[in-house]
Amino acid sequence: MKRRLEWSFLIAGLVAAGCGSSSSGNPDGVAEPYMGHWEIEGSSSSFTLNCPATVGSLSFPIWSELELDHGVLSDLVDVSSACSSPGMGFDVDKGGVTAQVVNPDPFTGAAPLCRLVVAVDANGLPVFIDFSFSSLTITKLAAAGTDKAPRILYGGAATGPLMEDDGSGTGNNVQIDSCTYSGPGDSFHRTTQP
Repeated sequence: MKRRLEWSFLIAGLVAAGCGSSSSGNPDGVAEPYMGHWEIEGSSSSFTLNCPATVGSLSFPIWSELELDHGVLSDLVDVSSACSSPGMGFDVDKGGVTAQVVNPDPFTGAAPLCRLVVAVDANGLPVFIDFSFSSLTITKLAAAGTDKAPRILYGGAATGPLMEDDGSGTGNNVQIDSCTYSGPGDSFHRTTQP
């Protein structure tokens, strides 16, 4: 009798563990429409990088591809290789139409950061910008037509220092410019989904 009772609890526990928390049966919930691999549409970007003391102002996409995955401390995480790990987290609004970058970052407690390596110096050390985003939004768009891939708009604004190694061999970085980054948004279409 005791063994039968133990088996009953074990089976009940396994059945309960196998049930998703979503009433639709979709464990990804609000994140699902955003998850997957996305490719930029077209060959130009609406984003402008402005580093006045070094490169001036130019059209510059950080992302030509996006990889959005289910988050742990947020609904979504951008895990594309454009920004250094851990990526930026996004929470989807109640209507499911937009996802906003989580600020402060739930892992670091600081503003969302994108470390973008833009070049290497003569010693092979990275020259990078630490973009701190004041806004970054993913908005679902209507498909371009029947039987077309889902689309999103990725837009926002950031500021950050352009940094390089000081040449001392100690790993110390120095700021060589102050940069801004902004754009109304680039359109992407989904090429794969989980």
